[in-house]
Amino acid sequence: MKTNFILVAILFWFASSGVANAAPIKVVPQNFKETKAQYSIDFSYPRTGNRAIDKMLEDWARGLAQDFVTDAKNNDDKRAWAGEVTYEIGRNDSSAFSVVFTYYTNTGGAHPNSMFETFYFLLPDGYRAEFAEIFTPRGIARISDISIAILKRDLGGPDGMTDTDWIKKGAGANARNFAHFVLLPTELVIYFDAYQVAAYAAGPQEVRIPLSQVRDTMRSNVRAPAASFDCRLARSDVEHAICSSRDLARLDRLLGEAYANKLTWAEDDAKRSALRQTQRDWLKMRDAACLRAGTSLQTCLTPFYQNRLKVLSDES
Repeated sequence: MKTNFILVAILFWFASSGVANAAPIKVVPQNFKETKAQYSIDFSYPRTGNRAIDKMLEDWARGLAQDFVTDAKNNDDKRAWAGEVTYEIGRNDSSAFSVVFTYYTNTGGAHPNSMFETFYFLLPDGYRAEFAEIFTPRGIARISDISIAILKRDLGGPDGMTDTDWIKKGAGANARNFAHFVLLPTELVIYFDAYQVAAYAAGPQEVRIPLSQVRDTMRSNVRAPAASFDCRLARSDVEHAICSSRDLARLDRLLGEAYANKLTWAEDDAKRSALRQTQRDWLKMRDAACLRAGTSLQTCLTPFYQNRLKVLSDES
């Protein structure tokens, strides 16, 4: 009788402490392949049983494959292109599920290429959290400083395949530079694509930061809107509209990151000056058009941001 009481007490402790709910998501590997005269693809991704997660991962993988096939068919090179996607599970517990994809391509250039794509989902709803939704601007600046110091240590020296300026640009205090990440319970892992902080021969880079060094800079509510500016200081009607919508705030932040990235990598002062002017012109046009539009600010602002993001992506 006493043994049964102890067993029940132990089971109750496991349930109340959350240990019983810590079982990882069951992952079922998915794969699709296709070989044609102009290309071959071999793409893998996980299925989890969580509808939100599975839709996003499958849409991403199949969309990437479709873009690759389209580019391969339009390619004039006689050599067939090859594309491959592999993945690793970065985290799988009761709090979060994370996937790290590696996208390999061989398109007939001097060498193959690879890049990362990571997804960090909060559970149980499967909300995909982005880096700047997890860390404050102060945190991003600190993570940048730590990353730069580690990369300089690992890649520097007379025989290094990079330089300080390259590292500072590729790991500067822009959340866009840390888009590929896994947040573990005690560690932050950041992945840098080839060319981002060093020459191709140096390969992709990985930085690991103890979470204790940056935990105090994490946002208290990851799901709260995170714009390119501090929403506590919002003044105009447009700023209030942005801060009232998580999706619109994300667009605003992504645009700010893309703009800052363009400024960082601009070749000279003339190009930076021209970019600043076009951004100022766009802001004026955005406010003028949406403040007098016959629709809600959110309805008007969303396509404005989407179009501007496309322009910044297409600019050379």
